[in-house]
Amino acid sequence: MDFRLFTHNEEVFMNIRQSFNRALLGAVCGALLLVSPASAAEKKIVMRYSHSSSAMVKEPHHAAALDFKNYVEKATNGKVDVQIYPGSQLGGEERSFQDIQQGVIQIASLAVNNVTVFSPSMGVFALPYMFTNYEDCYKLIDQNWDEINKRMIAESGNMAVGWLVQGFRVLSNSKRPINTIEDLKGLKIRVPNNPIMIGVYRAWGTDPVPMAMDETFNALQQKVVDGQDNPLVSIATNRFYEVQKYITEPHYKLWTGPVVVNVDWLRSLPADVQQAIIEAGHETTVEMRALLDKQESASREFLKEKGMVFCGVPTDEDEWMKRAVSIWPQFYPQIKNLEIVEAFMKTLGRQLPR
Repeated sequence: MDFRLFTHNEEVFMNIRQSFNRALLGAVCGALLLVSPASAAEKKIVMRYSHSSSAMVKEPHHAAALDFKNYVEKATNGKVDVQIYPGSQLGGEERSFQDIQQGVIQIASLAVNNVTVFSPSMGVFALPYMFTNYEDCYKLIDQNWDEINKRMIAESGNMAVGWLVQGFRVLSNSKRPINTIEDLKGLKIRVPNNPIMIGVYRAWGTDPVPMAMDETFNALQQKVVDGQDNPLVSIATNRFYEVQKYITEPHYKLWTGPVVVNVDWLRSLPADVQQAIIEAGHETTVEMRALLDKQESASREFLKEKGMVFCGVPTDEDEWMKRAVSIWPQFYPQIKNLEIVEAFMKTLGRQLPR
């Protein structure tokens, strides 16, 4: 079976669109922006859009970038030229976030764990087992978008105009099936350069190796590391199946990532362009949610056909969860402000681990 392009499921798309609180998000972003001078020069505005994934329509980062480009360019009647740079052509994800701050590029989609270096409050998304299903994630983002952006702007000057979800991160390795937490011992696992995710794997008794995404394939190929942690669609589109054999599926972390712009740059634009960018971010958020099930199902079948062995959920996932959640309190100081963690817990109807 070919890892073919995904098509839109109109019924799912409409259901998600109806449930997505666009009035709230519009109010949030509107409150954060200032109306630009009416006399702003009518010249073409270039938006350099960076992401770390391959230039494949079926890859979520790139699909989101194409949707965003099409919406903005159409909505502005060509006043904006969105130029997409996939595959970390302009640098890795941490570099992209910093380049947005400095005005080198204008927009990027990236994993939220790479935002925490510049906006510590976003570490709340990296806390293990924060989400155990997609609905909780969507509810949390939609109901707290205002608070999330206020924190990100205060800490970094950047803000999210959209949010991508790629599925739960899974664990792949080239050595052996992982069915219990004891099976992890002795394995070197590539993880993002995020203290919380590093802490999770240490709590599970393995040896985490922090590494940029664009270095991961070579590290797996050269046996620098034994395994890695990413959603199924990332394993498929980055060809990790060529250098990995086994997949285990602990539901400890849902891949989430903002589509980020700099708030001062956005405020400097004509009001209609600001609005088009905000709306495009929202539309991209909705469309990517609608496609998620198709992407995950197609990725799973594709990886099976490539010979990968699915070990399923760990038989002792309660122990994985117990150890992972036990590290929450040690990272509260890094998140710096517990208000956002408490807001998330309130939204989910749960108590804050102490």
